[in-house]
Amino acid sequence: MQQTEKPVAKKQRVPNAERSAKTREKLIEATINCLYELGYHQTTTVVVAKRAGVSRGAMLHQFPSKADLMIETAHRLRDMRAATHHEALGHLADPREKFMKLIDVLWEVMISPSGLARLDLMLGARSDPELADRMNELNDELDIFHKARIWSQAEAMGIHPKYKDKIEAFTQLYGAATRGLAMDAFRPKSREGAEKSIALLKEMQLDFLEKLFSDTDT
Repeated sequence: MQQTEKPVAKKQRVPNAERSAKTREKLIEATINCLYELGYHQTTTVVVAKRAGVSRGAMLHQFPSKADLMIETAHRLRDMRAATHHEALGHLADPREKFMKLIDVLWEVMISPSGLARLDLMLGARSDPELADRMNELNDELDIFHKARIWSQAEAMGIHPKYKDKIEAFTQLYGAATRGLAMDAFRPKSREGAEKSIALLKEMQLDFLEKLFSDTDT
């Protein structure tokens, strides 16, 4: 009796756009991990491609240069940070409570692997002429966005518009302070001191806010 052969199921091809997106995702994730583990200068495109399990040709097709890869990674890190802020603060209705949690949330971001990867990327970009201007442009946009967002919280608390400059200065201060302390916390023996410094910064934040309320009421 002759057996009927079963038809062989055709393997479905993944659309090019989907394959391309997955490749980019692998490369960006690998870049973040390499920045955290190896630092900017050792995070070469060759190392990233190997870590991502992607061919050199596929790598260059997505990102023709290291600068292209790094700026895309910087955008991804920005989005990750925004998502963390939204998750931690988005459900809070009280603008004062949001304001008082800003330092805690940013500190947790800064000392996370992705936060430390971004710090290394920022420092490394200074010595990379192809990347420096693009990173400066991105960071300038972020600075404007963060100051506007924090000022909107201050307005919601009833802070007088004449103190907008001080709110913006405080926004820059706590951002720079947490970045510097995160770098200092690289040293294991310095971590405890960095945590105490963050606690002191929060006390200063409360005193600053109380003074603004006091001046607004008079």
